[in-house]
Amino acid sequence: MPDQTFAVKNHLYELRRRVLYCVAWFVVVFIACYIFSEPIVSVLFLPVKQAMPPDSTMVFTALTEGFMAYLKVAFWSALLITLPVFLYHAWRFLSPALYPNERPLAARILFGGTFLFLGGAIFGYFMVMPIVLSFTLGFASENLEALPRLQNYLLFTLKSMFTFGIIFEIPFLMAGATRMGLVHRDYFRKSRKFAYIALYFLAVFLVPMDIFSQLLLLIPLIIVYEIGVLLGGRGKAGEKTE
Repeated sequence: MPDQTFAVKNHLYELRRRVLYCVAWFVVVFIACYIFSEPIVSVLFLPVKQAMPPDSTMVFTALTEGFMAYLKVAFWSALLITLPVFLYHAWRFLSPALYPNERPLAARILFGGTFLFLGGAIFGYFMVMPIVLSFTLGFASENLEALPRLQNYLLFTLKSMFTFGIIFEIPFLMAGATRMGLVHRDYFRKSRKFAYIALYFLAVFLVPMDIFSQLLLLIPLIIVYEIGVLLGGRGKAGEKTE
């Protein structure tokens, strides 16, 4: 019993040490991102500036909205930059509890899934958002002026990036379901037709009333799904049948 108590205290001390280290890194990076928030915001505004009519600008209607918007940009930028540090310490804390044969798979899931999420977020921001903004702001005319609010735009940006980050996790979820025996390894290949229809409806939901943009968005979604089919098809033969 004393040995178990000592081991638990050691684990809690190790967890506390790594959490404090990560928090300290985040605070330092957050301060740096707030100091350089102006160029960061300039980069974030590129898609909306390209979609808005010439000489247009964004507005904020609350006294603290501008300050809070820059604060949120600094927070999310710092979180993104320090994410590798968080993952490294999480891995260092959890890896001793895993069996040697479990560690490579856990490492691939942890780091591979993270890079897929970041890739999806980048894709959503630089590829999808310009299409969506061009459509939504395209209704501006001589009688209708587009005045997007600063905070609404930033929230929409973060929501879009998060959504596509999750979408790009689909291959890992498909491979995980196959390897755990939840579905047969040929399930996703045989369900390809229905999956394509579902992905098209997702594209319609994200980019309504523009079939060209829908098809342009559908192509990478299909590629992501096919990667999941490829990874899932490498499952073990002893998995569940349909």
